[in-house]
Amino acid sequence: MKPIAFAAVAALVATSLATPADARRWHRYHHNDGIDGGDVVAGVAVVGGIAAIASAIGSNNRQKQDDAVDACTGEAEGRANADLSEITHVEKSKGYYTVEGLLGADGAGAPTSFTCTVRNGRIYSMRLSTDEA
Repeated sequence: MKPIAFAAVAALVATSLATPADARRWHRYHHNDGIDGGDVVAGVAVVGGIAAIASAIGSNNRQKQDDAVDACTGEAEGRANADLSEITHVEKSKGYYTVEGLLGADGAGAPTSFTCTVRNGRIYSMRLSTDEA
């Protein structure tokens, strides 16, 4: 968010410095109806607002994804009585987060894979499977 705000302030300063006093005085007698500094500032403000909204939406989705991964790994570790080795896949589709991973792959036994689905912060389904070689 800080780079966006810095860019907006820099654009505002640049447009105010780019309009010298002589041009402002001449503008009083001649109206061009073209793009002026106010139009540029308004454009920068609109773009900054859109970027801020997009950033807020993106961070909210990231938080929901992180919460889904935490819920699934905690449940899988508890059910399998094994530690998490890795998360292999995370996907969002139609409001559901699907998390896939491996438990205990670094131990002496066969790794246990899990697939978990979360919706609205609650575990919707959990599947554990052990692949014996």
